[in-house]
Amino acid sequence: MTSDKLLEPQTLLTTLLYGLVSILLLNSFGLVFTCAMLLIVLFKLAIYKKLVKGPSEKMINLLAFTIILVVFVAIGFANLVEMFVSLLLGACALKTIQAKTKKQAMSVQLLNFFVYPCFFIFSQNVLSLLFVLALLVINLAQMLWIEHDIELRSAMKQATKHLLLALPLAAIMVVLLPKVSPFWQLPGAKKTQTGLSEDIDPFEISELSRSDELVFRAILPDSAQMKPPFYWRTLIHDKFDGKRWRVSAHHDVPLQAPYRAVGASYTVIARPSGKTWLYNLGQAKSATRGVNTNHFGTLFMQNHLSSSMEYQVTPIHVSGIGLVNWQYRLNTALPEEINPLATAMAMRWDNTTDNTADFIKQMKQYFIEHRFSYSLMPATISDRDSIDTFLTETREGFCGHYAASAAFMMRAAGIPARLVSGYLGGEYNEERGYYSVYQYDAHAWVEYYVPQQGWYRLDPTAWVAPDRLIGSLSELTEVEDEFKDNLGLSLMSYSNLALVNWVRLQIEQLDYQWTRWVLNFDHQKQSRLLRDLFGQYHRLLPALSVFLLLIAIFIARFWYLQRKQLIKLPEAVKLHQAICRLAGEELHKLTPSQALFTLKSQYPGLSQELEEFNQYFVKSRFSRAQLTKAEATRMKALGRLIIKKAKK
Repeated sequence: MTSDKLLEPQTLLTTLLYGLVSILLLNSFGLVFTCAMLLIVLFKLAIYKKLVKGPSEKMINLLAFTIILVVFVAIGFANLVEMFVSLLLGACALKTIQAKTKKQAMSVQLLNFFVYPCFFIFSQNVLSLLFVLALLVINLAQMLWIEHDIELRSAMKQATKHLLLALPLAAIMVVLLPKVSPFWQLPGAKKTQTGLSEDIDPFEISELSRSDELVFRAILPDSAQMKPPFYWRTLIHDKFDGKRWRVSAHHDVPLQAPYRAVGASYTVIARPSGKTWLYNLGQAKSATRGVNTNHFGTLFMQNHLSSSMEYQVTPIHVSGIGLVNWQYRLNTALPEEINPLATAMAMRWDNTTDNTADFIKQMKQYFIEHRFSYSLMPATISDRDSIDTFLTETREGFCGHYAASAAFMMRAAGIPARLVSGYLGGEYNEERGYYSVYQYDAHAWVEYYVPQQGWYRLDPTAWVAPDRLIGSLSELTEVEDEFKDNLGLSLMSYSNLALVNWVRLQIEQLDYQWTRWVLNFDHQKQSRLLRDLFGQYHRLLPALSVFLLLIAIFIARFWYLQRKQLIKLPEAVKLHQAICRLAGEELHKLTPSQALFTLKSQYPGLSQELEEFNQYFVKSRFSRAQLTKAEATRMKALGRLIIKKAKK
């Protein structure tokens, strides 16, 4: 059995790491559970500092019940993934408090090889990879520290060395092992931030663009058809109740009308969103498995997007541009007796114009003449006639304000109109040739219908902020201060500093390569790569790789058994074991005092040297106070002297 004192710093480190993981996953676990985990960390720290005694079994059971209660109340069954991961994390944290022996501590360290990779459920970017690898290295070092009494620094070196040796083998396995489709889909974390919502009321939003989270990347062909501005259509809102624009009931209805391809295909790499919607330019079709085109020509999935996904997109033109009666009524419907000023204005313009194009010119002229402005932090408008207030009083807002107002006035004039939400633009990476679209690039615009012609896009935001159509929102100078204030502490907030921006771009490029060639390395990419490397023999490689893997496992097992006794031990332990072997017995398995008694009985002439050596050995192994340099030197000299005299 190992003393509690020996295990305290080792288990404390594990508890601290659990606290760090819970802080990083605050958005997934919630504030209540994270605070509970931090209280466990503080309790463990108090035990280590001997401010409180270790808990009894009853106390541990009470803490376990409390953690379960916190998880059920704060997270609940609606978020099963978060619930089970938090229960696992909480149980392991309590186990570190309860651990009294090496066996108990090692059981926690073994569980950590499952606990730490759970971080990938919530985040799969390259920074998460580095973080989890660091946790695994520390965990392996702790196992060496606990089991073999190796100093932590030496254990970290060995663990890092083993990881570096394993990485090439892991890379070969990723490339060569067969890519088998999963038997079931793991439900991803549902608590994700998005810049979009199925229901929109822009007048109740006081701040926009708080998140610089990446939404997707797009690799566009270099052709005349793919020129900015890039409007990434995502959701169609055709239901208006007077306050909110709601997503269409036909969002997940597959496209039935005939269509034809009209342009070059491109690639989109979407990040996990927990939603079913995807992103495309104009109307689109995808040949990627599991991706469908709906009634409006936007892309969607049957299952929620729980992991990074790469899909191909082909622009299409949908035939059949007529609007049946129910569609006309739906896209011109307005509640009665709301926004009378906006309604009267729209009716007046309708009476003085001959067509939709002239009506739009009247709207544009009104916005320009009355000096409307673009702002990311407009005043909220909560009254019933919010559009009237916006058009005649505040005259300040972001894309949602302008799109909602324009769509309302067009409907008031009998012009079918609907709100579209998606993303506008993107940050272009010239070196790699792709666009990165972030949550703060979320945008809203209008689509209106012209008889015998079809649906057209209208972006009234361009009338007051034409620069918004170019690039990303982060490049819009007129709201630069508001934009950075909203983001808070992030690399994007300090992108005006050359060094910070360079670091941000390097991390972004690394994440791009990680996402495309690791997270999205599917069967098709594997076959293409193997075909390029090995030609016609590539089909035999997966079977060969399995055979070689089995051989490698047997070789590794044999090597481990041979090298098990050669683990690097501290000098004090080596000397103590060498002295114990002088007696011809396994004295090193006894306590130091028992071994000393046996050695003194066999070598009475060395009693004084053995006593002094034992004092230094006990201090180096079991005392918090480390040996001084002079004491360590003296201990080594005594050990060599004892061995030398005993052999004579």
